[in-house]
Amino acid sequence: MSNPSSTPSQRTPTSPHRARLALIILAALLLALGVYGVFERVHAHHELANETDRDATATVAVLTPKVAPGSQSLSLPGTVSSWQDAQIYARTTGYVAKWYVDIGTKVKKGQRLADLDTPDVDNQLSQGQAQMRSDQANAKFAQVTATRYDQLVSTGLVAKQLGDQYDAQAKADFATVEADRSNVARLENLEQFKYINAPFDGVITQRNLDVGALVDAGSTGSNLFVIADTTKLRVFVDVPEIYAGSVHIGMPTQVTVNSYGAKPLIGTVARSADALDANSRTLRTEIDLDNADQSLVPGVYATVKLGVSTTTHDVIVPANTLLFRSEGLRVALVDAQDRIHLQPVTIGRDFGSTVEITEGLDANSHIVLSPSDSLYENQQVNIAKDDKSDSDAAKKETSGGSG
Repeated sequence: MSNPSSTPSQRTPTSPHRARLALIILAALLLALGVYGVFERVHAHHELANETDRDATATVAVLTPKVAPGSQSLSLPGTVSSWQDAQIYARTTGYVAKWYVDIGTKVKKGQRLADLDTPDVDNQLSQGQAQMRSDQANAKFAQVTATRYDQLVSTGLVAKQLGDQYDAQAKADFATVEADRSNVARLENLEQFKYINAPFDGVITQRNLDVGALVDAGSTGSNLFVIADTTKLRVFVDVPEIYAGSVHIGMPTQVTVNSYGAKPLIGTVARSADALDANSRTLRTEIDLDNADQSLVPGVYATVKLGVSTTTHDVIVPANTLLFRSEGLRVALVDAQDRIHLQPVTIGRDFGSTVEITEGLDANSHIVLSPSDSLYENQQVNIAKDDKSDSDAAKKETSGGSG
């Protein structure tokens, strides 16, 4: 039979052991919970810091520019001028006696335009002719006298010196006659200038005289008429330096005059200056147009389309990639370390939604689309990896604007 009194003595040593074990387990659990809590707080703090860094770093969409085509159509403003024109001045002084043509009159070469009344020249001509007749009579008498003295000298009746003297006098009188003849010819020419004639076929574009008006000889005063030949026209255009090398004689062109609403006219490059203007850095180029039907008039503006090529490596980018800064025009580029570089650029042609960049970019550049004004040099950014819509739209926009 078991002894009841021995049971408490047997359980006494095991109860403290179990209590200590329970306390150890509880302490371990509390420590594990504490370590887990600290770990969670550290992890949450780290995640918060990373999220804050991500939010602080700007996210940008990038694209690469499109290479501009080597051959392209270049449209430039031009000025239409007549084939030849002349301002007609009076060569002699007088009064307007009559005029025969007005503005818009088509005239032929040599056709009479106006008559002048030149009383001063008429009187000078009469005086010159009378003086020439008098000198001719004197010269004739001097010649007769010299001949007589030459005969006397030959017989020894007078000294040879006296004969030479009369010979010299006769020659001087004949020289005077020649001078009179030249003066009369000059006055006769001035008499002919009282008739104003057309120098070539053309149309009168200005008339600046009226009957009775006094006109002075020379170009110091107002011109009498302006005549222009419009059967052919010259179109002057200034070609920029980068395209000047592709302009050559005989190049076909299209000339459009919007104010007349006419279809484009086909012309050819007739000549160029072969030197750039020092101020504008452009090449003055002349294009000839046939205008036999008189459909165009000189003085209007025209649009000239040239097929040119360039050896430069130009690119085309959307207009919303440009940054206008106080230090100049910039484009925001993203380098291999995803950092911003503000690149200076030079604009060529402006297509509206796109622009041509002639300096500063190449086809491998990564350009920020719609950059913020707050971007700065060497700023760290994130590139939008999955936002393809903006990049695709920009590429379509670039390709549409380059045509």
